[in-house]
Amino acid sequence: MIYYQKILKREMEEMREKQMNSCPYCSGNGYFQLVLGGSETCPSCGGSGKKKDE
Repeated sequence: MIYYQKILKREMEEMREKQMNSCPYCSGNGYFQLVLGGSETCPSCGGSGKKKDE
């Protein structure tokens, strides 16, 4: 039980870290899915999926 709780806590921390550092426009994917098919690189992060520090 304790081992499971540690794994769950670590996964939650990783998810929180990803949400804080990911691009708000593409949700950290680095691209957008286009309506008519295909994808396009996110102009905000340049495809990295991470927030740009200004």
